[in-house]
Amino acid sequence: MLKIAHLFPEELDLYGENGNIKALTYYLKKENIPYEIINIELNSQPNFKEYDFVYLGSGRKKNLQIIKNILKEYKLEILDYITKNKIFLVTGNAISIFDFLDLYEIEETTFKVGNVTATTSLCNGKIKAFQNTEYLIKSTNNLLFTLEQGFGNNNTMLEGYQKNNFYATTLIGPILARNKELTKYFINLLKENLN
Repeated sequence: MLKIAHLFPEELDLYGENGNIKALTYYLKKENIPYEIINIELNSQPNFKEYDFVYLGSGRKKNLQIIKNILKEYKLEILDYITKNKIFLVTGNAISIFDFLDLYEIEETTFKVGNVTATTSLCNGKIKAFQNTEYLIKSTNNLLFTLEQGFGNNNTMLEGYQKNNFYATTLIGPILARNKELTKYFINLLKENLN
């Protein structure tokens, strides 16, 4: 059975980002793939060794710092999780939480708001999404999306960050709910984990 960890869904609850989990589980049900959703709350102790997929979405600024302080204690476990090619998806302003992993740099900026059209090597077709963030990734390596419209890393038209199966993007929408082919990409990765 797949174990999907939704980190801090009460604190990181902006923009209907729990729709990403709903989109993921919709396709898992459709393919009769057994799964369990594990909601990690403030008083929980996450065990990254147990999870096949970890998700973290947008939240209010004060909550981002609270969550960052909690997750810093799990830095080595998270880096090990990433090294083992387990799936980790971070969307919206939650990207700012993970600069402590030293994978990418974050810049704080004026709010960037608008529709996004993009492409990615992960799947075919156009990615449709939205941005509403005051944080952007500064790094211009291991990029995730090529933007036709939107705000990219370091004033480029390239956005996001990927290392192994760790994916960080400012794109919301929710991005999986709006992009079937992208969701199927993650479903296929999860199916590989079952084998």
